[in-house]
Amino acid sequence: MFRRDFFKFSILTAAALTTVNASTNEKVKINSIKTKVAICGGGFAGLSCAKQLKSLNPNLDVTVIEKRANFSSCPFSNAWLGDIKNISYEDLNYDYNSAIEKYGYNFVNATISDIDKDKKIITTENGTIEYEYLVMAVGIDYNYKKLFRRDVEKAKDCQIKAPAGLKPGSEHIKLKRMIKNFKGGNFVISIPSQAYKCPPAPYERACMIATYFKENKIDGKVIIIDPRVKPAAKPERFTQAFNEFYKDIIEYKSNTKFKDVDFDKKEIYVESFNKKTLVFEKITLPFEEASVIPPNMANKLIKKAGLATYVNGWAKLRQPTFRSVSHEDVYIIGDSQGEYPYPKSAQMANSCGYLVAEELVNRIKGKGYKYKTYLPGNVCYSMVTAHKAVSISHLYEFTDKVHVTSITSDIDTFTADAAEGWYFGLIEDILGIESLR
Repeated sequence: MFRRDFFKFSILTAAALTTVNASTNEKVKINSIKTKVAICGGGFAGLSCAKQLKSLNPNLDVTVIEKRANFSSCPFSNAWLGDIKNISYEDLNYDYNSAIEKYGYNFVNATISDIDKDKKIITTENGTIEYEYLVMAVGIDYNYKKLFRRDVEKAKDCQIKAPAGLKPGSEHIKLKRMIKNFKGGNFVISIPSQAYKCPPAPYERACMIATYFKENKIDGKVIIIDPRVKPAAKPERFTQAFNEFYKDIIEYKSNTKFKDVDFDKKEIYVESFNKKTLVFEKITLPFEEASVIPPNMANKLIKKAGLATYVNGWAKLRQPTFRSVSHEDVYIIGDSQGEYPYPKSAQMANSCGYLVAEELVNRIKGKGYKYKTYLPGNVCYSMVTAHKAVSISHLYEFTDKVHVTSITSDIDTFTADAAEGWYFGLIEDILGIESLR
């Protein structure tokens, strides 16, 4: 009951949504099929929307299209990297079959090659899918061009040798190996100035790597390169954590811009603001390992579908809805959207997935939906030591636009236990899998 209670507590700020049991279905292999609602992406947003659609209307034909063969989680991956709370690789990775069986939607395991929003056809390697309504829950892509311009080879090197770790799967496995094999020196984490997936993630990761260094008596330092004046999320608490728990391990370089990297020399070049001279100075940072996070943008499928984006690459929505400005029957949820001040987090993806499911079910019935009344909610947990965490909750109100208020917790063990309960509660909610923990 512990994890269920904490998950329910965590989503109280979202709209109240009812659920019922759904009928079962199986994976489908296709040449050409038709569906009422097609959901592109089987992450937190897509699965939340699919589950809720079938819960609200078990007879609704819903199809999820996902290229991965299994579900892999970014939330709690930092705890796994730091070897804390006994988080295992299996705690981050799950099959889709349990969710398909429990909630009864169709599942197409295929890569999407094209989307024609006007003809309402999705093209995959296995065939085509015709739909009436489309939900895009496709996540992010990295924009390495912003870092290296036309140097494609350096971008490839950076992706492989200094993974950003904001996409689940192989990036996390690579980071784990980098940490496990670390003998000493500098582990550099570079953060972009623009919006990116899960704002607290790099700072939490720095704390988890520092925890691993302390526990294993590794003579290493974690250097955070941040163009901001203070951390992008929970700034007071992360600053407190750096100073209180990792004063000799974490070096936080604010007002510092990543400029380039040389993997042969193992040097990162930055410009750091000198508060005394009031000018940016060029600095060379030697490193043993690095995680370079490039600017993020909406997944390339958004543009491939002909859906409008802002200059920074995030999708435009028709306020106050989650419908694309480019088509009335296309919804965009999760990390791809750039319309609202919603953090790109798992809880927000879950909450927005539920809201879109509510609107779609009402819309299909010919009923309206009050988006200005039913706004999403968010809670985000960050582990800062092996036994302590911090959380932030966001509440939203729509007047002339979306306004946000937030509450940040203390750093304590209670919040760390809540984080674990929230995570496994969310996994159980969208995947229909009860963890053995």
